[in-house]
Amino acid sequence: MEFGISTQIHRSRSVTVDLLESIRKAGYDRIELFANRPHLDFHNRTLLRSIGRWFTENGLAAPSLHLPFIEHAGPLEKIRISVLEPERRLREAAMDEIKRALELADHVALSYVVMHLGNPKDVFSPVAFDYAYAAISQIHAFAGVEIMIENIPNEISTIERIEEFKRVSDLQGLGICYDTGHGYLQGTTGFEYARTTHVHDNHGEKDEHLWPFEGSLFWPALIEKFVVAKYQGPFIFETRGDDLSKGGDVKRRLQELWYEAHHSIEEFRLKYQLEAQPEPIEEQ
Repeated sequence: MEFGISTQIHRSRSVTVDLLESIRKAGYDRIELFANRPHLDFHNRTLLRSIGRWFTENGLAAPSLHLPFIEHAGPLEKIRISVLEPERRLREAAMDEIKRALELADHVALSYVVMHLGNPKDVFSPVAFDYAYAAISQIHAFAGVEIMIENIPNEISTIERIEEFKRVSDLQGLGICYDTGHGYLQGTTGFEYARTTHVHDNHGEKDEHLWPFEGSLFWPALIEKFVVAKYQGPFIFETRGDDLSKGGDVKRRLQELWYEAHHSIEEFRLKYQLEAQPEPIEEQ
């Protein structure tokens, strides 16, 4: 298992080279930059250059970038950033912000970017696929990066809808980021084509972004799904609360489950009273 962490754990603080260094010293070589302002001020080109230089000088794996989806403009003011807005001017404004964040790619190679389609509780409309296609095509043309669409709690970004969009759009360089906490809230039962993850927990009622095993998600059942799906991507912790020290124990417990499931999936299912799942269909 390859573990990484999102800077969202420090989302109340500004991303600086010192903050990134504290994450590296905590044992993380793979980092995802959470590009919501003011946490990551991607309007500051000097900051982007210094971040790029820091990754290069430390020889770390290419970071991933969570594209902006909201800006905390004040204590009570939030500006949504969505490429699926009904009004064209708002979609264009969202794309402008995304392109500003993608300027980081001028200073350091990005392994991939994570993208939200819509806002929480948005309802599905077929036009959403048209807007998503246009936005993703622009991102590819602008930065040439791989895009991982994340499942979030709305009708557009269920795993089933994302897989449908992948099929009908036939876009290259497009994958799925499976978010364990959101999947729990959505009642997700499968995610065969996930290429990366956001790993966190909750109690099944709201998006708490707890460390694994702090909520009520049943992790053996989730690990079984990853093993059956032959998942090979990274596990990116997307927790909150500033406490990096919890990661070591969580990694160990997840690795133990991963080893047990790989050693014998039948014994693993018996031990944790899991029902066998159908084998995934190979993606064309």
